[in-house]
Amino acid sequence: MKLSDKLYDEFENELAKSELQRAMLLVGVFTVGILVMTLNYFILDDSVIRFYGGDSAYFFGMGWVLIFVLYEVLMVWLIKKFTSRGKKISTRFKVVQTTIEITYMGLLILYLVDIKNIYQFIDSPIQFIYFFFIILSILHLDYRLSLLAGALAAFQFGGIIYYAYNLAGIPIRYMPSLPENGFYLRCVMYLFAAAMAAFVAEEVKRRLRSSLEFKFQKSEIEIHLGQQVSREILATLTQEGGKPKRLHATVLALDIRGFTKFAEGRSPDEILDFQNKFFGPVLEIINQHRGVVNQILGDGVMATFGAPSPNPLHADMAFQASLAIIKKVKELSTSGVIPETKVGMGIHSGEVITGNIGNESRKQYSISGKAVIIAFRVEQLNKDFGSQLLITEEVRRSVVLGNISTQSMGPVSLKGLENQVEVHKVS
Repeated sequence: MKLSDKLYDEFENELAKSELQRAMLLVGVFTVGILVMTLNYFILDDSVIRFYGGDSAYFFGMGWVLIFVLYEVLMVWLIKKFTSRGKKISTRFKVVQTTIEITYMGLLILYLVDIKNIYQFIDSPIQFIYFFFIILSILHLDYRLSLLAGALAAFQFGGIIYYAYNLAGIPIRYMPSLPENGFYLRCVMYLFAAAMAAFVAEEVKRRLRSSLEFKFQKSEIEIHLGQQVSREILATLTQEGGKPKRLHATVLALDIRGFTKFAEGRSPDEILDFQNKFFGPVLEIINQHRGVVNQILGDGVMATFGAPSPNPLHADMAFQASLAIIKKVKELSTSGVIPETKVGMGIHSGEVITGNIGNESRKQYSISGKAVIIAFRVEQLNKDFGSQLLITEEVRRSVVLGNISTQSMGPVSLKGLENQVEVHKVS
């Protein structure tokens, strides 16, 4: 799947979440409204209830709101159904939903004014509910729907005012708080509110898209870097900035015996095929034992255990990984996956230094120190001792050998080092 496809799917998923939040918010708010209306019925003075048309009009309004709540519950169910099936919430669906919501409340006001002749409702706080719908239209994340909500609110409320003043006629017994033009000004305010909501919706949508683009680009970079650099090193670079630190760790140096001779007379494709078949399982074993691959050479690998992430069992992990590698290489050779292949490995535990090396234009995360040098020098001794695995005394003291036997090769001199190192051959 392309990055653009992933981004589109995630963006549509976020839009669906926003639609669901909007519908659930409407359910919650209007449910609270019903509870408040019920409580008010027992608290309000009878004169107030009579002013708004008496008990019948009061309970009619409550029933109207209850039906609206049930409608929004249906919307919540539909949106969840769409998203569970991976379907997009279409713009047509949102247009119909917005039109029904705005018109439903407009019909309530018209019914109370025209049928019930309760003109007080054109002055009542109920007309401010249009602002509520306009504000919530932001969650559609589509400026067109915010403008639609404002236009519907202005048109419907303006139509009700025109009908009340010019067609039905305002009863003499009722004195409106505003002249006719004053009510039309409220319609203009609906349009202004819709314009602001449209701006906010588009801005939120733009920032959401930018945030998702950044998220996916970062994810793609991490995936590609993760193929070049281990997850532990990548985490250290992002969290600690690659600052130098000293750790006690175990270094494993591995060499493929006779690789130069093997490569002679073979095509680059054949060599690459062998390397992939060999290194794939080997790297997997190192990862399984919480090791970190620092370098993959043409004929070898350097891995550390306990760096850059501390691990008190680093020596044992490295030892067990080396045994598993020997076993795996033998299986690959026996089964014919790769030609007959032998490896040589050296393992040493000691202090290492981790961190970035280089300048501002080019840096490389590196693990260095005397322990690294000793591990590679010990690995080279396999040729002299006819072995596949050599460990130092520091490693032997730290691991659980079990039924694995070792043979001391005595203190040996290593190139470039003054002090001798005691080495053990693992049988």
